Amino acid sequence: MSGPRQMISLGDRLARGMLIALTVMSIVLLVAPSLIVIAISFEPRGYIAFPPSGFSLRWYWALLERQQLLDSILVSLRISVMVMVVCLVLGIPAAFAGTRGRFPAKTAFNAFLLAPQMMPGMVIGIASLFFGAYISFRASDLMLVLSLSVFCLPFVVRIVMARLAGLDPLLDEASANLGAGKFETFFRVTLPQLAPAAFAGAAFTFIEAFDNVTVSLFTSDVRARPLPVELYYLVQFESSPLIAAISSLEIGLSLVVMLVIARAVGLERFGR
Repeated sequence: MSGPRQMISLGDRLARGMLIALTVMSIVLLVAPSLIVIAISFEPRGYIAFPPSGFSLRWYWALLERQQLLDSILVSLRISVMVMVVCLVLGIPAAFAGTRGRFPAKTAFNAFLLAPQMMPGMVIGIASLFFGAYISFRASDLMLVLSLSVFCLPFVVRIVMARLAGLDPLLDEASANLGAGKFETFFRVTLPQLAPAAFAGAAFTFIEAFDNVTVSLFTSDVRARPLPVELYYLVQFESSPLIAAISSLEIGLSLVVMLVIARAVGLERFGR
C-alpha cells in the first residue's frame, strides 16, 4: 500500500513544482519587459542601452521640452475621457438589456456586443477608415472617439454584465411592489449597485483608449495625433531613452489606475 501512496505523493509534488515554475515563468515574462523599459529610461547617454550606465532623469526633463509630445498627451487624455463617457452611456444599458432583457435573438445580441473584443484592433481601425471614406467622413477626433468606443465598449459591457448576474432580482421586484416604476427602480436601486462595476469598466476603458495604437493609427487626425501614434512615428526616427521614459510614464499610469480600482472597488468582487 505504501508504494502507490508514495507514487501519488511524488506525482502531486511534481505537478505542484511544475505549476509553481510555470507561474514564476509567466510572471517574469510579463513583468521583465516593463522593468527593462523603466531601467532604460534612466540611461544618461543619448542612446538605448541595457543595463543603463548610470542613473539620470534627463529624458523625463526632456519630455517637458518637447511641445509636440505634450500636445499629444493632452489629445490622448481628451479622447480617452470622451471614449470613457460614451462607453458608459452605451455600455450600461446594453449590459442591462443583455442580462435582464427578454427578447428574440438575445444570444446574438450579446455576441454582437462582445464581438469587437474578439477582433484585432487593426481590423477595427481599417474598417473605420474605409467606412469613413465611404461616407466622406475624414479622420478626426470624432472619428477616433467613435472607433475607439466600438473597440472599448466590451470592457464596460462584460464587467457590468458580470455584476448584474450577481445581483438579486428580488430587489427590483420589491421596488416595483412599493410603487416604483422601471426607470425609478433602475436609477435608485440597480444603478447604485452597479457603481463599482461601472467605475472599473470606465477605468479599463480609459487605459485602453489612452494606450491604443492599432485603432488610433488609422482614424486619428494628423494635425492632432494622440500619444501612441506620436510614439509610433517617433520610434522610426529616434532611438533615444526618451521613448522609454514616455513608456515608463504610461506603465505608471496603468498601475495607478489599477491601484485605485483595487482600493476603491476591490478586484476580488469581479472574481466571484
